[in-house]
Amino acid sequence: MPRFEAGPIPARVRTARTATGDVAEARRLLKELGARRDAPTRIAPVPRDRPLALSFAGQRLWFLDKWTPGQPVYNSPLGLRLSGQLDHGKLIDALTAVVGRHESLRTRYSEEHGVPHQIVDPAPARVDIPLTDLTGRPDAEEEARALAHDVATGAFDLARGPLLRARLIRLAPEEHVLVLCVHHIATDGWSTGILVSELTACYAAAVAGTTPDLPQLPVQYADFAAWERERASAESTERLLAYWRERLAGLPTLDLPTDRPRPAEQSFRGATAVLRLPDGLRTRLGELARAEQATLLSVLLAAFNALLSCYTGAKDVVVGSVFSGRDHPDVERLIGFFANTLVLRTDTGGDPAFSELVARTRETVLGAHLHQGLGFDRLVRELRPERDTSRNPLFQVSFTLQNATVGSGGAGALRVVPEPVGQGTARFDLAVQVTEVPGEGLDLWAEYATDLFDAERVEALLAQYAAVLDQVCADPAVRLSRLDLLGPDRRALAVRHSTGPAAPGARGRLLHQLFEERAGADPDAPACLFEGVTVSYGELDARADRLARRLAGVGGIVGVLLPRGPDLPAALLAVLKSGAAYLPLDPGYPTDRIAWMLGDADCRTVVTVAALAGLLPEGVTPVLLDAGDAADTDRPDRDPAPAIDDASAAYVIYTSGSTGRPKGVVVEHRQVVEFVLTIVGTFRLGPGDRVLQFANPAFDVSVFDFFSALTSGAALVQAPVEVLHDFGRLADLMRTTAVTVTDLPPTILAELDAGAFPDLRALFVGLEPYPGDLVNRWNIPGREFHNAYGPTEATVACIDHLVPGVLDGPPPIGLPLAGYRAYVVDERGDLAPDGVPGELYVGGTGVARGYLGRPGLTAERFLPDPFGPPGSRVYRTGDLAVRRSDGVLTFLGRADRQLKVRGLRVEPGEIEAVLTGQPGVRQALVTLRDGSLVAHLVTADGAAPDTTALRAALSAVLPAGLVPSSFVALDAFPLNANGKIDHARLPDPERPAVSERTEPRTPTETRLAEIWSEVLGTSDFGVHDDFFALGGNSLRITQITSRVREAFGVALELRAFFRASTVAGLAALVESEELAAADEGLLAELLDDLETR
Repeated sequence: MPRFEAGPIPARVRTARTATGDVAEARRLLKELGARRDAPTRIAPVPRDRPLALSFAGQRLWFLDKWTPGQPVYNSPLGLRLSGQLDHGKLIDALTAVVGRHESLRTRYSEEHGVPHQIVDPAPARVDIPLTDLTGRPDAEEEARALAHDVATGAFDLARGPLLRARLIRLAPEEHVLVLCVHHIATDGWSTGILVSELTACYAAAVAGTTPDLPQLPVQYADFAAWERERASAESTERLLAYWRERLAGLPTLDLPTDRPRPAEQSFRGATAVLRLPDGLRTRLGELARAEQATLLSVLLAAFNALLSCYTGAKDVVVGSVFSGRDHPDVERLIGFFANTLVLRTDTGGDPAFSELVARTRETVLGAHLHQGLGFDRLVRELRPERDTSRNPLFQVSFTLQNATVGSGGAGALRVVPEPVGQGTARFDLAVQVTEVPGEGLDLWAEYATDLFDAERVEALLAQYAAVLDQVCADPAVRLSRLDLLGPDRRALAVRHSTGPAAPGARGRLLHQLFEERAGADPDAPACLFEGVTVSYGELDARADRLARRLAGVGGIVGVLLPRGPDLPAALLAVLKSGAAYLPLDPGYPTDRIAWMLGDADCRTVVTVAALAGLLPEGVTPVLLDAGDAADTDRPDRDPAPAIDDASAAYVIYTSGSTGRPKGVVVEHRQVVEFVLTIVGTFRLGPGDRVLQFANPAFDVSVFDFFSALTSGAALVQAPVEVLHDFGRLADLMRTTAVTVTDLPPTILAELDAGAFPDLRALFVGLEPYPGDLVNRWNIPGREFHNAYGPTEATVACIDHLVPGVLDGPPPIGLPLAGYRAYVVDERGDLAPDGVPGELYVGGTGVARGYLGRPGLTAERFLPDPFGPPGSRVYRTGDLAVRRSDGVLTFLGRADRQLKVRGLRVEPGEIEAVLTGQPGVRQALVTLRDGSLVAHLVTADGAAPDTTALRAALSAVLPAGLVPSSFVALDAFPLNANGKIDHARLPDPERPAVSERTEPRTPTETRLAEIWSEVLGTSDFGVHDDFFALGGNSLRITQITSRVREAFGVALELRAFFRASTVAGLAALVESEELAAADEGLLAELLDDLETR
């Protein structure tokens, strides 16, 4: 097993330069490091007749074992395949000798009043190595792996010991596997190498009948623990703390993309992925390290930092790394837990060349090494990071180089080869280890949390790391932005997944011509249904022609300001027939907004009615539909077609702008025609279908309503806006008119009975994210549920997902529609790997012309397609998405609306999904107000929710950082004119009055407050003050729980303390545990009574 490269400083480090090239500073650092190693304070043996303190690292592991008793995550297993003639008895003798040499292997850990101490047992006369004989079994190898797994995952009892166990498995007379497992509190990676080398030496000596040639051990682990505590003076501790406080100020959380939401608590379930690096890469990396005057660790870590930066977009990368912690020569040959975890924070900003990143990383490693005297457990205790049971404190990803592994060797006539042992655990989200295999090169090992990641993602990450290593060896000057994480094959696949089917191919056709073809084919077919009146295709075409004659010669952009009804689609068609582009205006808009839009579009003519003409500003000519058509009676039925083509503008629709002013999007005939034909084909629309016009005509989804119906022979169902926004009347309308296809916002669907519409065969839903249970309600047999996505700039919809069945979460947005391309692009402007979030770029036939009158903004958002055919364009949506390995896209929200709370990226949809699963909660929306999460809830009866119950339910499944601080109950969400939730109108939570300190109110609270005062050394707190804010730490938790057990007879789990870290919360837990114990006692009495009758 490995020895950590970052232990005693290798000679080659002594020539390292700092990131600035300051050789003098490097020499100062290295001189201080060397002095610490070359002239150490002697470690003096301590008497064994007194309680022996734990090392700082050992104390942390002891607490973690109390936190999750019996968890195998801190087991350290090792398998050795022994080939040749084996003497079982001599092997037992050899292991007994090693245990006799090293007290750590025969130490137990007890506690008194919550304070742990070591108990060193005498050297055993014989260590047991049970033998399991699988000789002749056809599945012997598989059985051996299962037995090894049992050895590796069995629980250790730190108080009872022993903390080493072994099993010998016989596969054949001269083929065995020895499985050893030691609790991590007694060993580390370096120690494993010592264990194996001494075991083989002792075995060879036992077989030969000689004494093993092993150096005498000057001290034991308990001596080191005492020495470590003695040298941790207040002065040196404060100096180290000052360094780490400055170094880790504002420490960010590294948000690795995950395949599943993070659970409320770490389960430590894990798996391992392995990748052997190509032959020769170790040599090239060594040459690169020498050229950069850096260690191999610095080069490998710099490449890993580069990968994480590209993978996450982070410019401030934080990883943990394990250093040997063996600077003192007295402990170099000692088995024990010396390894120290250091936090390595590297600046990857500014798109540095890789050689520059190596220099930055080298300085980070040197600084950390120089200040490693403050152990990780002390660092956590002193820095007091926010407690979160869902993740490791300070860092979630670790990186380690092990350059002295347990290689193949011999022991007498035996050949000894390391054997992997499956453990199924993970201490961190992701732990990557580069292992030097003697004579063979480098292996990449990744231990990952299976609660978060799939094997496919981690295997891809290792492949990408290998690709980065290859590229930086080839060109150390390569900048991070130029690193290729995909490679040719994955890049080609990503482009294929990003490309939809071929476009319908409607070059040269105009939008109104599609309608005219339908009207000519069946003029008597119903085109519009409105308040009991049916208008045929022929009549609608005639109305449009008459109005088009009145608009002849106007050109440019013509506004349409009309109420809902058949005149509205007639007016849109008339404007198109006249050769102009239509600008839809909502009669509900403020007059200032209407005036601004007309002025911005240089629109001088508006089709309207007399009742609405007063909304128009001066200088705009109204064309009144209710003024009659007498002036047109002597004109021919049709004017010559205006000189327009498919590159002419069809409409201008205004969307919200970040400056507060809307911006007009110009969509041409060729774009909208391709979209309409694609939608008609996707939904198989035709005569007999009835499409509800729900969308606001000033919103681009109205293009779907109007033209998917009127170009396919379907009928358009219309109603006044007050009917559409009255859920009862809307439901009646959809039933009585037998609506078959519609687009409805999720907020409307949530209020309707999904089973009340037998004719409804297809739903087109989008606008905003929504939970899976809403889909499940509406996605019934015989009905298609389409989750669609598309910005106005890409002509209504460009991505679509036909939901195949029941969902357990929000639906993905799917795949590109015909003629479209949809790329997920990272911050470097390159295609993001599968599973990695990035900005969504949309390309293809539906990309709009641009923004009206805004050439600068058009150039900024509409770009040449970097991955598509020459001359093609893409639109930068500003939305975040992630692509699965099958190409399906998931929408993650607006890039500019991402929530960050105390450094954690928060996905509101994850919290909303849990909230909507709670009793009485119909809809949920999570926002960020003043740095805190606020949950806005639409409840079943409009009543205020039980916030205590909601917090408890959320805390059971979500990390602490994702539980909202406030809850606001609403009768309904405020909506804007387009049916979207109006965030600006969401009310702020009520702010509670600041209360004075609350004194204990019950005997339980009083006794608990006394215990807290004894442990914390202060009584200046109330029953609602947080334990950790008062200076509490893990050791003090164990002291409190120990005293609670003595005072109340209640054994509280340590993890419960994190959920109830106030006197009041702890009192409620204690009382509930007392009640449960009383109930159990009463039940036992009743059972005894029944048995004696």
